[in-house]
Amino acid sequence: MSALLGAEAQGKKGLPLDADFAAVSRLPLDADFAAVSRPSLFMHHLNISPTAIMHKTENVHFRKTNKNTVIKRVREVYLRTDIPCLSSQCPMNPPCHERVKVESSLLTSETPYYLIPDYSVSLRYVELLEQEELTNIIFSETILQRLQSEDKSRTYKSLRQVAKDPRRRSVVFCNEHCEDTHVEREPNESIEHRDWRALLKSALWYYSHLQRQVPIILLSEQFSQADAAEYFEIEGITVLSAKQYLNQYWPNNSVLHELFDSLKEAILEEDVKNQTQESGALRKSSSTGYQEYKPLSELEAGVKSERFFQGVLKVRANHRDQAFIRGNANIGEIVIMGSEYRNRAVHGDVVVVELLNKASWVAPSTHISYDPEEVHAAADDNDEERSTGRRHREIKPTGRVVGVLTRNWQPYVATLQEGSEKDSGSFHLVLPLSPIIPKIRIRHHDPKVLANQRIVVRIDSWPTNSQYPNGHYVRSIGPVHELDTEISAILIEHGISVSQTTQGFSEGSLKEMPVNTDENPWKPDSKELSRRRDLRKHTVFSIDPPNCQDIDDAISIRELENGKIEFGVHIADVSFFVKENSLTDLEARSRGTTVYLSDRRFDMLPKVLSEQICSLRHHVDRYAMSVMWTLDSEANVLDSWFGRTVIRSACEMEYEQAQGLLNGKDVVPNLDAKTCKQLKPSVVLLAKTMRKVRARRMANGGLELESSEVKFKFKEEGGGITDILPKQPLEVHQIIEEAMVMANSHVAKRIYTGFRDSSMLRHHPPPIESHFKMLIRAAESRGFTIDTSSNLSLANSLRECAAKSQGDIEFVRLIKTMATMAMSEASYMSSGSCPVNEYAHYGLALDFYTHFTSPIRRYADLVVHRQLTACVEGELLSNKTTALSAPSSTVSSLAHSELLKNGFKMEQLAEHLNYKNRESKFAQKDSTELFQTLFILQRTRRQSEGTGLGSAGKDGDEEEVPYVEAGIISEIRENGFFVFVPRLGIKGPVYLKEKSGDVVVPLSVLKSLTKGTKDKGELQQQSKEHLVNVSGCEMDTDLMTKISISVPATVAREYTSDKDGGLARNVQFRLFDKVQVALRLKKSLAHRHSIYMTLIGLEPPKSTADGLTLPSTNRLFKQKGSVGQQLKQDEVKRIAQQDPGLAKLSERELIQQIRQGQEEATTSLKYTKSNKKKAGKKQPDPEEMYSQTRAESSLYRLMDAFDRFRIIESSETEV
Repeated sequence: MSALLGAEAQGKKGLPLDADFAAVSRLPLDADFAAVSRPSLFMHHLNISPTAIMHKTENVHFRKTNKNTVIKRVREVYLRTDIPCLSSQCPMNPPCHERVKVESSLLTSETPYYLIPDYSVSLRYVELLEQEELTNIIFSETILQRLQSEDKSRTYKSLRQVAKDPRRRSVVFCNEHCEDTHVEREPNESIEHRDWRALLKSALWYYSHLQRQVPIILLSEQFSQADAAEYFEIEGITVLSAKQYLNQYWPNNSVLHELFDSLKEAILEEDVKNQTQESGALRKSSSTGYQEYKPLSELEAGVKSERFFQGVLKVRANHRDQAFIRGNANIGEIVIMGSEYRNRAVHGDVVVVELLNKASWVAPSTHISYDPEEVHAAADDNDEERSTGRRHREIKPTGRVVGVLTRNWQPYVATLQEGSEKDSGSFHLVLPLSPIIPKIRIRHHDPKVLANQRIVVRIDSWPTNSQYPNGHYVRSIGPVHELDTEISAILIEHGISVSQTTQGFSEGSLKEMPVNTDENPWKPDSKELSRRRDLRKHTVFSIDPPNCQDIDDAISIRELENGKIEFGVHIADVSFFVKENSLTDLEARSRGTTVYLSDRRFDMLPKVLSEQICSLRHHVDRYAMSVMWTLDSEANVLDSWFGRTVIRSACEMEYEQAQGLLNGKDVVPNLDAKTCKQLKPSVVLLAKTMRKVRARRMANGGLELESSEVKFKFKEEGGGITDILPKQPLEVHQIIEEAMVMANSHVAKRIYTGFRDSSMLRHHPPPIESHFKMLIRAAESRGFTIDTSSNLSLANSLRECAAKSQGDIEFVRLIKTMATMAMSEASYMSSGSCPVNEYAHYGLALDFYTHFTSPIRRYADLVVHRQLTACVEGELLSNKTTALSAPSSTVSSLAHSELLKNGFKMEQLAEHLNYKNRESKFAQKDSTELFQTLFILQRTRRQSEGTGLGSAGKDGDEEEVPYVEAGIISEIRENGFFVFVPRLGIKGPVYLKEKSGDVVVPLSVLKSLTKGTKDKGELQQQSKEHLVNVSGCEMDTDLMTKISISVPATVAREYTSDKDGGLARNVQFRLFDKVQVALRLKKSLAHRHSIYMTLIGLEPPKSTADGLTLPSTNRLFKQKGSVGQQLKQDEVKRIAQQDPGLAKLSERELIQQIRQGQEEATTSLKYTKSNKKKAGKKQPDPEEMYSQTRAESSLYRLMDAFDRFRIIESSETEV
């Protein structure tokens, strides 16, 4: 530090202009040093050239140390004459921002004034300045510098983020280094008055520089118009408080006014410090208070010497009293137990932790929490559980938080604590929707208006003498448990922007869109067509889900005369319509991805692009970016071509239609015979080719990671959910996946050759070895060994399990799912951020990979399109003999793009997109859980009127009935186990040990083992024996595989009579055992309703004798004519594909076994009571007719839905 001070004092380089500002800001600098060294870094952020420094001046400061000595500090400040105004209305020719190299958005004429906030407004009303309505804000270097020097990093970062957002048209003005605006601090002048003079001078300079055309508004809570007049003649300058400004310019914006009122009453950290100083509080204010944080200098020194450890605090969702950070490689995970040791740190904060003595080290809990909110959150916590190794009683170091480096305080959705609306005081507690966030104390004058409402709050401070943090009310979302309210809460919790969810695209963005109306439909430009390869005569087609509107990709394939194959993947050319740094591009970059929820979606691009002009609809000309390969008969690539094309799709096929053609059908539903005849050879050739490509990739170590989606079937009228439908896997899904994977991989290699340091790639790191423990133990229980040393060895191990378990497909699918759960998360990266050997994609077994095939819904793909276009442009410029015309100007501009070539900026963009992608997935998952809850709510109510969640908030309004489903034990814990219900995709706990420690087993379980399990219909109507618990049992637990329960004879006699026949005295619950559970809702006001389960019995009923287990119906084979016969053959083929053991049978033998199984099932169930009760039930769908077990208990469904609990990238989501 002294060296840096000396360099500044001598007028030398001091800190380099390319220094990392974030790194410098973490140094324990005093305010005086910060005031001098940091302005050069502000200019560096704007990328202002240092060549125009004119002269230097000296600042003299006297600083009092902790030892009451006074030190004189002399600082040199370099002043310049070329600091730009960054305004689009600059009258100079050329504008001053073009005279220097500067990277910043520009102030515009959209508003008739410019805003300059002072320190008081910036500190207290930062959230007001963050609102998207406020634009053209000038953040002075004076204010940002002071925020940094006084350690207001959260406020500083928020203002910097506003300035970085091009949509806000706001800038940072380096007034401290501008010769015309720099002011010296006068003798005996306070910092506040000196900074006020600096802002006044900056405002006057802007008004004069812009030739008095743009009025300037100074926002201040400390100074007035009269105060400004004491220093300067302030023509064109208006001083307003925040309230005055809102009343004058935003009188009808209730959101801004409500936010202002809330912020005005907020208790900031500054207020807390003043109160503490006035009260003379000690280091620990009371016996129940928290410890003060250690000084920053001590924290940094401790981290460097490894006396302290730095990391991101994560609170366990299923045990809120436990948090942890990742220490270094030697210490591993450090556990923080209880709120006292957490010391006011909140989930996501960057903290510094001091280790406790070894006597305090603990083994993390292996119990299922008894708190319903924690249990509900535990379903989202699989990443955490597999990484912490909590199933193994490993002693972990414990610690306490001694400092917070970075706060992660965000907007939180919360609910007023029940009963608070009756309190007469102004302070009230709210409960955040997320169980990992503590209660927050807010001030509100009328709590009655907040009762039973979801509201948004933010944390402002957390004093040492307060049990809860102080915060403020931001706005109300709506009534609790209303569907739209809960959807809005999900979006807010995951940072989905307001503009994406409610406001749509700006008027300026929509003006950039091409015209496409019924009167004036869009048509390709003739000049642009001449620059593109014309593929309109090729047979091009797309294969997508039903009713798909945003069609990103299409395919063409044909056999050439020389026996080779021409294969092409064609992707919508979004980059042609969305120019870099346009308003549409900036908005799409901010959104990052289209957000898909269960019942709606929020687009990344305007619909005129996503659903019309860019979407590769059939029978119309469309621009595309294409990858064309020439392949030999074994699907080896002989040649490849990349470039812009024009295509005309012949057909928008659905997956089921393509699968029908692949299965041999000549005609499929909703496609005419001519189209089917044209497309069938292409579909068959595509499948044949992609099978070879996939087989080769799998041989190199590619993993078959299970992935599926749960979809909801909604009522056409009146809302509500009629069913939850797992996605049915088809071979055509894998075929399209492989085609997209192939395109992504080849494009990744191509852009890397052109952008070695900045190509947008996607990598999937190898899993952590400890994550495979559960997989290895499960395989060992069946006599298999899993080698996890590489992806190839893992793939070979999984194949060996499959080959030796052909008769047990369920086990094979489970093993693959457990391998999926162990995977790390795939993410975007810039190629310059790590060495080449870290580019690989572990799951796909590819050295290079990116996202290229979905630019309509992913911004990363749009960036990759631009980089690929720039690479192709370079080839065109160097190849004068090309058959295509010269590239367009839009393409040429990409070669000069600063973003595409800047590795650091590309890495920042990659991190942003990773965050948006991750939060979008979490939002989608939360949405799925919300609708699962709604489905259970509907199924457990005696009266079925109404479909909203709101009616569920009143206990006792309706009699509830259990909803019985088949499930599988997915995880063993000390006090019970988790059950996964595959048909619904729901995971929930079953307790065998109560909170008191008493071991209990439902009476229905013990009776079912002696009497036999009844079918589901009887279970729902039987007496409520599953609600009667047999207590006093004994339990032995193996945390990985099983729980053993024994019932003492004395206990058993209490629950039986002579006619009952007795109870089972011993029962075991093993991992992967099938069980039956009753699903109910645990209702909550402050949190979302959660689903809990009650165990009813083991092993679901079998519907047939030995052989294939089939429902007792022959409806599929009763269809007459060629359609029925073709359907029969398709179903037989599908069964053979799913079960390798059946592939050996001929079609006739397989059909004979199926019919025999059906006849046996019909005979065995014909005269049973359960069969009579089922007589009036709805027949199952044909696609459910042929499964190894019943649809609701089938592990085919389980494997497809189980992976929902892992937020990772499988091969399907990677395309």
